Amino acid sequence: MSDYTKKLLVCVDGSFPYMESCLNYTKWILKHTDAKADVLYVTDSRQFDFAMLGDFSGSLGAQPYLNLSKSLQRIEEEKIHLIKTKVEDYFKKSGLSEKVTFKTNRGSLVDSCQELENSAEGIDLLLLGKRGENASFATEHLGANLERVVRASGRPCWIANKEYVDIKKLALAYDDSESARHALQFLIRSPLFKSLAIDLVYVSDEATISEEAKTMLNQAEKTLKDNGYHSVNVVCLQDDVCDGIAGHVVNQAIDLLIMGAYGHSAIRHLLIGSTTTELMRRCKISVLLFR
Repeated sequence: MSDYTKKLLVCVDGSFPYMESCLNYTKWILKHTDAKADVLYVTDSRQFDFAMLGDFSGSLGAQPYLNLSKSLQRIEEEKIHLIKTKVEDYFKKSGLSEKVTFKTNRGSLVDSCQELENSAEGIDLLLLGKRGENASFATEHLGANLERVVRASGRPCWIANKEYVDIKKLALAYDDSESARHALQFLIRSPLFKSLAIDLVYVSDEATISEEAKTMLNQAEKTLKDNGYHSVNVVCLQDDVCDGIAGHVVNQAIDLLIMGAYGHSAIRHLLIGSTTTELMRRCKISVLLFR
């Protein structure tokens, strides 16, 4: 195996459908590589302060507040135990217990991820659900922590959809930006996807595809084929970026969309403007993002 993916950081919370999807994708990655995974649950300490913060009149009093805080902490401990048990049982049944460590932290998810990313061991890939614990409400909204975590991380971020699917076909949205080139380098150095079919997708709203774009795509195609990808299909779409990519995902039964988080074309709007939000909502598949 390439040493490019040694350690995964998998973020979980109480959103069990998304947590299960994250665990399924983690299992898929671990079975295709020699990587190990830290599964992280973070307790948001702000939840224990809301009662006192909301009691501006002082009518609650100190003792009732302390009792409430203790009750909330006891509930949180039970929740952690439940999640830890589910995670450990899942990987025990999968025969992967030795490759997985369950970790907890207290504070913010962003800070916790940064702490592990910057540790001596570090991480190579971050995996989290597209939605969080409030997934059953406002179902078209993305998870509250998602954008903050992706913005802060310097690692590839695998955003898991609610429904797990076996990955058989990929699409790489490519515009030769720095982030898109990072995605390309990941693909050629990692063993994860080399046996799979991949569509190299370029989208432009211009009337014709420029010779420069064609040359860029041909070079990317050659790079993939020279590094073990045997089924590469170059796709040039004349469309709005969001409509073009989302339509291709559906029409070609794509299982994983790979794209840069920032680019110099219309794809540059990823995680900045409406294009990314709309793509994440419309593409009912997992997405692998690169900075």
